[in-house]
Amino acid sequence: MSKHLGDATISTEALATMRERKGDWFAYQSHDMSSRTLGDLQFLQCGPGCTFTEPPTRLPDTAQSINWRYVLAGRVDLTTGEIVEAL
Repeated sequence: MSKHLGDATISTEALATMRERKGDWFAYQSHDMSSRTLGDLQFLQCGPGCTFTEPPTRLPDTAQSINWRYVLAGRVDLTTGEIVEAL
């Protein structure tokens, strides 16, 4: 059963950027039922040389945004452009 809400398709531009930068990318999806961002995707690169070596369960806050509503949806498969759900 998929945890993704709505259309969890990665935009062409976002996928191209992740492919260009290489590495391991993880998708986070807004699960806040009271927000207009419900279902939106955000991405975080994790691994050696990154701030996070392992993906956190929620997207970390930044100086520009509070991200508690974004939960880990899975790893981005850079070949297929799909989100592979974490077990």
